[in-house]
Amino acid sequence: MPKSENQKYKALYVAKYLLEYSDADHFVKTRDIIDYLESECGIVSERRSIYRDIAALRDVFGMDIEGGQGGRFCLASRQFDFDELCLLAECVYATKFISERQAKNLVSTISEFASSFQAEKLEQEVFLCDLIKSSQRGTMAIISTIREAMAAKRNGKAHSAQKIIFKYLKHTLQPNHQTIYRRGGADYIVSPYKLLINEGNYYLLGYDDSVREIRTYRIDRMENVHLCDEPREGEKLFESLNIESYVRRVFGMYGGETKRVTIRFVNKLLDTAVDRFGSDGSAHYLSDGDNHFTVSAEVDISQQFFGWICGFETDATIISPPEVVEQMKQFIDSIANCYRI
Repeated sequence: MPKSENQKYKALYVAKYLLEYSDADHFVKTRDIIDYLESECGIVSERRSIYRDIAALRDVFGMDIEGGQGGRFCLASRQFDFDELCLLAECVYATKFISERQAKNLVSTISEFASSFQAEKLEQEVFLCDLIKSSQRGTMAIISTIREAMAAKRNGKAHSAQKIIFKYLKHTLQPNHQTIYRRGGADYIVSPYKLLINEGNYYLLGYDDSVREIRTYRIDRMENVHLCDEPREGEKLFESLNIESYVRRVFGMYGGETKRVTIRFVNKLLDTAVDRFGSDGSAHYLSDGDNHFTVSAEVDISQQFFGWICGFETDATIISPPEVVEQMKQFIDSIANCYRI
């Protein structure tokens, strides 16, 4: 490209060089910038013009450029600092609903907000741990389709939320531990309302036409997702839902008949109980002697709930209602029977 055309963008190339090759710990020399402009951009420049460009980047565009003494400069701060970029990268790697390849691509994109030195350090300090990642492809496209269905505007114009159609997968041992479609491959028609993340998995909270209920669906188990030309339903049911309570019950205890249960814990488990049942007033905590407390909360009664209680051994006991206490006894007996010779 002719020099005269590139010359108009010289200040932008200076900004690009500072973004890529400098940070608070790495200064660049004016001579380095001049050499870069000539060799990479075909722009011949001199020191005073570089100083003018840097002054404009500071004063007009607000770039936090420090230095000047000895002709050395650095970009001291950015849109995200290094610790924030590390946190974003760690969050990406912690998710199960995106594949390893997608995670690496996203972290590479995050690295573009850093200098080349910080990007290298980011790659060294944040790594993909031995986490079971989804093997499902197209997860990001599925999320995009769901967001499009829920959008209040589309292409700048008002948009009425609509349903989506998809196939839903489940695992099977035969043949060769493959995944197959639920409902014999019949379409799921769902009115989408909210996307949720729980324990590294992405879920859709939506109103299912076939059962007329609010249900949750794992994003990475959805397939052939596309928009349905029908308006969304179930709005009143969704609006009556307490999302925080729903998440605690469904994700924490895996579904079942909802009942208010009172559980007696040793005091050291108070943080654990609050993490599970919350502190928004829906659960009630009372001291029970010097060493114990009780919590009364709405719980979905299920084997998973009983298993969760068993994990605390003698430090947690269900004390009411009587029918749930009896179910707990039967659950423990059924496990004991498996180990009787």
